[in-house]
Amino acid sequence: MLIALDLEPSVLLGWIELSKPSSITKASVLLCLLLTALPVPALAAPFPFFKRVYKTDEKSLREESAKLDKLDEKLLDEAMSGDEEKSDRLKQIEKHIKLGDMFFGRRDYTNSLIEFEDVLKLEADNFKAHYMLGKVLMGMADYEEALKEFDRIVVLRPGSADAHFMRAEALRMLGRGDDARPEYLRATTIDKTNALAHAYLGECYRMKGRYRDAIAECKIASKLKKDLVVPHLILAQCYASVRLPELAVQEYKTAIAVNPMDPVVHARYGLALGKNNQWKEAIAQLLHATELDPSYSEGHVGLAWALASTGRVEEALKEARLAVSLAPNDPDTHSNLAWVYGKNKDHNSAVIEYRLALQIDPKNGQLQKALGLELRESGDLNSAIAQLLSARKLLPGDDEVKRTLQSLMPKGQNE
Repeated sequence: MLIALDLEPSVLLGWIELSKPSSITKASVLLCLLLTALPVPALAAPFPFFKRVYKTDEKSLREESAKLDKLDEKLLDEAMSGDEEKSDRLKQIEKHIKLGDMFFGRRDYTNSLIEFEDVLKLEADNFKAHYMLGKVLMGMADYEEALKEFDRIVVLRPGSADAHFMRAEALRMLGRGDDARPEYLRATTIDKTNALAHAYLGECYRMKGRYRDAIAECKIASKLKKDLVVPHLILAQCYASVRLPELAVQEYKTAIAVNPMDPVVHARYGLALGKNNQWKEAIAQLLHATELDPSYSEGHVGLAWALASTGRVEEALKEARLAVSLAPNDPDTHSNLAWVYGKNKDHNSAVIEYRLALQIDPKNGQLQKALGLELRESGDLNSAIAQLLSARKLLPGDDEVKRTLQSLMPKGQNE
């Protein structure tokens, strides 16, 4: 039957008891019916449309109760299903991250990359996955792609010192020291105890010839972390640049004392010894670096340079080729092999390697210059002129570029 809402509340309570609500949803609906049905004479009288009608027979109430039961079951199933899917996804993410970390620790960068990419398929904005993917790409010397990952994490967590530090690292490895410097500054502002950030900020200052600032930052870094070798290596280069060789040697020796098993320390010391024409000692240090870590490409690059400089070109070629195989995306390995080829009078091979290096780092003025000079040696003068003109735009103050262009071009055309 149909009745109006101005029935007695006791009647409505009887309906609720009769329906025996077994769920929150059902009870809530019936309670709403009860509250709505309470008499409001002052409103109901002048406004007849307040009087709505509902089916109140027992059969209708039981049908409504059954519908509400089904609704409860459906909502519960959906909630449980969503929780199970979320739990399963989180477990998969955790598994891929653990595997990615394990492969990264083994320097198995390919498999590590696959694992972290799988994480991002499950959760596109996962900070850890983007962060580690960037580090993996850095390990593979793919700095451009690494920078894209670090650009992303800076957006995800602008207050993360690690995010700014790693973005600075990628920029520095791309030769963009001016862009890296403010990122290191942000990292040190957020976390004043980040010793590496202070050290590499010092390196950025050193690259700009701001040796006082560089030395100050590196001294902060060495105080913050006494077992860190990086600030000592940068200090050594600063002292060498300001013609304080005794202090430079002292810093290299301090770095070796801090960590005698670090191949980077021995390689850098070997390069410094070579620049001082102490070739025997230089080769010994560089060889030791490659023994400590056979996969350290910079050690093989330095050893190739030292061997070629002392006339041991065949051995140098072997080391330079090995360096390229270890870091094929590093322009330095290709330019080093090109330089060794040039020392061996194999100018065509040198040109090929310089071009490969420029494909990786096209805005590097020194590579542009080196390729131009090698093209001249190979007899391709027109290409040499074109390449040196490009180099001059990047290195406007380079006297060797100017002199070479003057010797290759008719008078008045190289202005």
